[in-house]
Formats: sequence, structure tokens, C-alpha cells
Amino acid sequence: MSVAQKSLRDLLQGANQVIGIAVANADHARGESKKPAAKRKGQTAPKRQIGDKDLLDALFDRVTPFYLTDSSGNIVISNKAFRDLAPRLYSSDEDLPSLDETPAALKAIIEQLHANGEKIRRSDTISIDGKENYYISNHFAIRSDKGQIIGFGGIYEDVSPLARATQKAGEMEGWLQDVIRSSSDWLWAVDHNFNLTFVSPRISEAIGTPAQTLNGRNFFTLGKFDDAGEASGTQKEMEIHRPFRNRTFLMEGTDGQPRHVLVSGVPVFAEASGRFEGYRGTGTDITRRFKAEQSATDAKAELEITLAELRQRNKDLVLALEKSHVADKAKIDFLAMMSHELRTPLNCIIGFSDAATQKVHGPLNQSYVEYFKNIHKAGGHLLDIINDILDTANIEARNIAIDVIPVRVRELVEEAANLVDPKVGDKRRIEIDNGEVVDTGLLVLTDRLRARQILVNLLSNAIKFTPDDGRVGVEVGSGADGLIEITVWDTGIGIPADEQERVFDPFYQVEKNILSRETEGTGLGLAISRQLAQLMKGDLTVESAVGEGTRFILSLPQAKPAK
Repeated sequence: MSVAQKSLRDLLQGANQVIGIAVANADHARGESKKPAAKRKGQTAPKRQIGDKDLLDALFDRVTPFYLTDSSGNIVISNKAFRDLAPRLYSSDEDLPSLDETPAALKAIIEQLHANGEKIRRSDTISIDGKENYYISNHFAIRSDKGQIIGFGGIYEDVSPLARATQKAGEMEGWLQDVIRSSSDWLWAVDHNFNLTFVSPRISEAIGTPAQTLNGRNFFTLGKFDDAGEASGTQKEMEIHRPFRNRTFLMEGTDGQPRHVLVSGVPVFAEASGRFEGYRGTGTDITRRFKAEQSATDAKAELEITLAELRQRNKDLVLALEKSHVADKAKIDFLAMMSHELRTPLNCIIGFSDAATQKVHGPLNQSYVEYFKNIHKAGGHLLDIINDILDTANIEARNIAIDVIPVRVRELVEEAANLVDPKVGDKRRIEIDNGEVVDTGLLVLTDRLRARQILVNLLSNAIKFTPDDGRVGVEVGSGADGLIEITVWDTGIGIPADEQERVFDPFYQVEKNILSRETEGTGLGLAISRQLAQLMKGDLTVESAVGEGTRFILSLPQAKPAK
């Protein structure tokens, strides 16, 4: 046998080994059995040589990609799977036209094998139809019986499914780790003795202890279940291997204060034997929520107490208001009754004293005449006081009637001026000036009697508080919103700015010392006057300066003249 024939024989024997490995890889990839086909009884399997073309074609169609080269690196045997893979794997754009052409990248691998004679294992990634595919290839030298390199071979295994599964598992593991790290909950696991086998790092924030140092510690060294409520029997449930959910677990925090954690857990059993292996579960720190709920509960309790107190106070206020209304009504009724009762005898006193001063039934001693004049004056003053009190009672009881009609301002002012004591001005040397309104033709819409009452009161007050040689007068002008302003002015003592609004309060007087004041009156006149003006859709205001006099402005609605 020649040397060339022997080399070819050795190479074909190596090919048998390569094909056997390739077939095994292909069967493994397809999940097929490696057991040989059953032989018929009395038959033996025919022996075939590697050179048989039919056998080679059948094997090549079912094995993974492989190639064989001679000692120079020229491909002598390869299958279709390799010829389809090689252009993509070794950056060739066309299929190999013959078995004699070897890609340059593959020649570099063969040269490395020729240099050191070692096996070479490579991992390659190629893109097929937009999807990444992963291959592991084993390249090795084929030697003769004497150890000489007579060729090279390579086998390629498609590990894409395994690689994708591994990649997916890695992604899933990374995803789970991210969830564990970012989750506000912490995860835990214990063995059948309730010793910790895993706990996530989040627990460090709660108790200030690194999670790694907790492995092996008993679960119940971390804390205890809350004795109150549903969590009281959780430890016993764990001892009989029952699942539980959202049970309050108390742990000591870094600040020494208890932390409230909602713990859930499920028992774990061995799949084959059913033996209890431990628990897995989660924990959620609800300390802030617990404190907020506790604060809300405390606030609610305080609010309920406050609300009960407010209700009681409201009841007391309602009762006091009812008593006040009763007392107020009693006061008004009493004042009205007393006013009526007092007016009857006073009218008699005034009438008889007036008849006596006029000597209706014959002459009287002059001394008695003076007595009767004083009685008449005092009775008139007392009657004015009683009338003021009666008006106040009627206004508060809303029993006063207002009869509004058009009235000439001139007539109204003249009537009021005539009712004021005509001799006052002469006795005290006070000038009364109402000439500015004598010729006015303005009409106001008012109750004639009540408007005259207001003006009489204003003129009387002006005279009272104006010293000798002073002046009192009346002016008429147009005001805002269609009102007519009737102003009673004087050059008297004036009213301080801080008391100008208070003069309209009942029983208030500018001269505060009731025992030393020089002027007479109840202090009800201005209060009654303003209330009457407002009942007639008008108002009564004041302008004053101390030592310069006072102006009281009575505003009344203007009436349109009759056509």
C-alpha cells in the first residue's frame, strides 16, 4: 500500500469518527433515540463503507454542520448544512462552488491547529432573518496511527434555543433582582425550622441590620406578631404550616420605636415527598400609615369630644336665646304697658295745671300760678320721656306703623320749627335760621308725623347743646341715589370723632356723667330718629367737630311732583 493510499484510509477513518459525533449531535438536537434500530431475527446488519455514496448522502442530510480537510486545509468533505452556514459565519457572500475552497477565516483556524495541535472551541453569533442565532464549534486535528496530522475537522452545534433560554433566564433574574431592590416590600424565606434562608436588602432600612447577616437567624428573633387582633394566632398557624396574609408583625426600628410590618407567607412543600420545607413571604412596612391612622383616630376622638361640647354649647345658647327673647318681650311689654299707664295720669296733670295757669275757674295767687307752671313743665318733660320709651318699645316690637305720602319740605321744616319752644331763642340769645328752605318746592316721600318728630328732636338737641349767642339752622339739598338731605346745623359744643356713631345708641349721651350733666333727656331721641328714618327708606347721619358745631343730615326719598 502506498503512502498516499494509507493517508486516505486514515482520513476516512477519522471521517467515520466525525460523522458519528455529528449524527449524535443531530439526534440530540432532534430529541431522537440513540439506540440502534432493531434487527430482524436471523439477520445481521450489512457493513457499509464510508465510501458508499448513498450512505454518505443519507448521513449528511441528517447531521449537524461539519467539514473535513486534508493536511493542507483544503476541504475534502462537508455537508449541505455547513455549506449553508459557512457564508454567513465566515462573511462570504456566495455558496462555496466546490469542496476545495476553504474560507479565509476557517483557514486561520486550521493554521492555528497546525501550529499547536490543540483543539479549538469557538462561539459564534450570526443573524438569520433578523434573529440572533448562536453556534458552538469544535475544531480539531486528525492524526494517523503514528500521530502525524493528516487532516482537520470541525463540527458545529446550534445552541440558539439553549442560549435564548439562558438569556431569558438571566433577564428574568435581573428583572426579579430589580423588583426586589426597587420594591418597598421586603422578601423573606425560612427553612423548616423557621431559620432565615433569604431576606431582601430592604429590611436593612427598617431595623438597621445588613440583610446578609440575618441568614441563619430564627425568623422570630426579628420581632413578634401583634398580640391584638387577627395577628395574635399567626405563629401557631405557621407551626401547623398554614398560609397567612397581611398579619401585623412588630419589629424594633433603628430609632428604638416599634415598626409595624404587614407580613404574608405561604408554606413550601417538597414536590415528591410532600415534606414541609419552610415558608416564603413578603413584608410591607406600614409604620407611617399606622401612625397616620393612629393620629387620625386620636384626632377623630378629640373632634367627637369637641363636637359634643359644641352641641352642648349650642343647646345652652339656644336656651339662653330663648330666655333672652322671653326677657326682651317681657321688657317691651312692660315698657309699653307702663307707658300707657303713665300717660293717662300725666295727661290729667298737664291738663289741670294748664287750666290752673290760665285761671279757667277764677283768679289764683301768683305763687300758685308759678307752681302750676312748673307742674305743667315737669309733666310735659315726663310725657316726652314716656313717649320716647313707648316709641322704642314699639320699634323693637315692630308694632310701629309708617304711612308714607308726598310732603313739601318747606311745610315739614316750618311745622317742626313752630313746635320748638319759640321763646328759647330769645331767652338764650340763639338765632334760629330756616330761611333757606322757605321757598323750596321739593317734595319728600315720608310719614309726615314721624318726619316732623325727627326734625323737632334734631332742632331741640341743637338748641340744647348750643351756648348763648350761637346759631341753629336748617339747610336743604339733593343727595345721592335720589334722596333729599335736610340738614339741621348748629354752632354748639360739637361731638368728638370717636363718639359720633355712638350718639345713635339707645341711652347714650355726649355728656357721660348722668349726675352732673346740664341737659335733660333720656338719650333715646337720636336712636329713635335714625330707626324712624331707616323705616322710611332714608337715614340719619352726623358730621361734627369739637367746638365748631354739629350737622345732622336727615335723608329722605324724593317724591315726584304731581302732574
